[in-house]
Amino acid sequence: MAFLAVSQEFEGACCENLSIKSLSPEFHLRECIGHFNLYLDVEDEPFVCYGASVFKNNENKTYLYRSKYGTWIIGKTLGKVKKGALIRSHDDEKDKFALVCPCGVEKWQAR
Repeated sequence: MAFLAVSQEFEGACCENLSIKSLSPEFHLRECIGHFNLYLDVEDEPFVCYGASVFKNNENKTYLYRSKYGTWIIGKTLGKVKKGALIRSHDDEKDKFALVCPCGVEKWQAR
């Protein structure tokens, strides 16, 4: 695993709504995926985690956020890499830059 230097300067995501799904009917974390919306605070400003926008699935109360290492995480605890992390982005290219929006993630891995 390669750790990238992730910029902490906020750059907004290109998407406001994302749908993450599995083609496998036996996927054991099906309840963690679904429709995610840009997570806004009371002043309609986007929540930010490690320089990237945060998304939330209100139905199953999971978050989609970027970790301090540049990977995207779906988890129950916002901002944590291990505690509550259920699914994370998994790219084959070790030199790939940290994506600003999770719409560019091609592969995910479940714990």
